[in-house]
Amino acid sequence: MKIRKEVEELAIEVCKRHSHAEILQLHVLRALQSKIGTAGSEITTKIIDKELDKIPVIRNASISMTEAAANMLDMLETNDPVEVRDNFTTWYFSPPENEDGETPPGNAPHTDKPAAPAQPKKSAPTAKKPASGKRESLDDVLAELNSLIGLEKAKNQVNALIALHNANTIRKAQNLPPVPVGLHLVFTGNPGTGKTTVARLIGRLYRAIGLLDGGQLIEVDRSQLVAGYVGQTAIRTQEAINSADGGVLFIDEAYSLVSDSGSNNGFGDEAISTLVKAMEDKRDSLAVVVAGYSGAMEEFIKSNQGLKSRFQTFIEFEDYGTEDLIKIFKGIAAESKVNCTPEVEDALRNYIIDLKPTGEDGNGRFARNLFEKMFLNLTTRAMADGTIEAHELESFTTADIP
Repeated sequence: MKIRKEVEELAIEVCKRHSHAEILQLHVLRALQSKIGTAGSEITTKIIDKELDKIPVIRNASISMTEAAANMLDMLETNDPVEVRDNFTTWYFSPPENEDGETPPGNAPHTDKPAAPAQPKKSAPTAKKPASGKRESLDDVLAELNSLIGLEKAKNQVNALIALHNANTIRKAQNLPPVPVGLHLVFTGNPGTGKTTVARLIGRLYRAIGLLDGGQLIEVDRSQLVAGYVGQTAIRTQEAINSADGGVLFIDEAYSLVSDSGSNNGFGDEAISTLVKAMEDKRDSLAVVVAGYSGAMEEFIKSNQGLKSRFQTFIEFEDYGTEDLIKIFKGIAAESKVNCTPEVEDALRNYIIDLKPTGEDGNGRFARNLFEKMFLNLTTRAMADGTIEAHELESFTTADIP
């Protein structure tokens, strides 16, 4: 999956940044924090960095990866990244005790944890369901949703949907008939407009209300569902469904399931048929969220009568506006500790207005790409005299804008 590759690349960078010779689970955790943040976790990036600083520095060494770290990365292919982060954080920083009262071996911060210890209670987390614990409050998760930059239309639709589900929960408690509304959703919009982020929150919102026991998000696309021969596609799709049971199955670019050609012709239909059956059989324990371009998703839903009858709610994700893109840019700059002065902000605003980014450009990736271009310009400018001083990398100037 995409997130596995991205986290692996970040883990390699973390390892190199600390001049370590081996990628450990701790490097993967730090990379995962960079990717999804630390919201809801008591372990901050500073705590992880302090632990990483305790690992001996080995300069100019070839980097390898421990089996435990590789296993942790593999978990991202079937589990919600937040679940992987939280389960490993608890397991690593609050280890269970042996029956004799001593902590299990391998808990020193500078050593990796064993991938599969003999005693189950000491093993790294591998369950596909989130750890059962105190359920988040609905207000807390809604606050996190509403704090996202932009996405006003999508946030309003989600808030209305959750209010309806919550009202049904109250009606059931009073022995009143609920208003029929399914858990399954269609997200429409361009890439990079927050669909995956909101899908992850949907699982947590459903769990906060009590509609789902788990709330985890399993993200797949066509390549994880469709196989090259008859029968295998149904097996793959069912495995994804089983992993998501109790939470959310998120299918990105779902419209590609109806665009099979050549040797794979018809195998997408096999995935859709398996999915439609599960959406009915597990309608009270599984939420299926499909996402893609607006027009393509309409055609996808029309392609199968079962899909049309099971997807009742469409949520539209609009492109980010100029001010939203500036907020995202400033957030990235703040995280990277690069100052963005009011003068630079005004120049950025004019740059974006003139450029008029729309479609695939009108999203969060545009802001990240713009930051990377500007930082490259900043470092090139700093290097003009042959050396780079730390203070030269602290602030952008208008000269850094492309």
